[in-house]
Amino acid sequence: MAAITDEVRQIVSKQLKIPLERLTPDTALQELGVESLDLIEMVFALEEKFNISIPFNANDTAVPGKEHSSSLGLGRLETIGQISSAVQERMEAKASA
Repeated sequence: MAAITDEVRQIVSKQLKIPLERLTPDTALQELGVESLDLIEMVFALEEKFNISIPFNANDTAVPGKEHSSSLGLGRLETIGQISSAVQERMEAKASA
C-alpha cells in the first residue's frame, strides 16, 4: 500500500504543481485547493498509471469539502490516503475479475 500511496502522491504533486514533501496520506484535497477539473485530471492520471478504470461522472463532480463530496463511485475521496485506498481496491477488484 505504501508504494501506491507514493505513486498517488507523485501524481497529485505533478497535477497540482505542489512539492511532494507537502503531501502526506492525511493531506486533504480541500486544503490543496483542488477544484473539479483538477479532480478529473487526477482521475485520468490514476487510471493511466495503474491501468484501472475509476467510475467517474464529471456531471456529478463536486469539489471535496463543499456541500457534496465527489464519490468517484468509490466512497468519499477527501485525502491522499483515501485516494490510495480506493486505487488499491480497484486494483484488487481488477485482479480478482
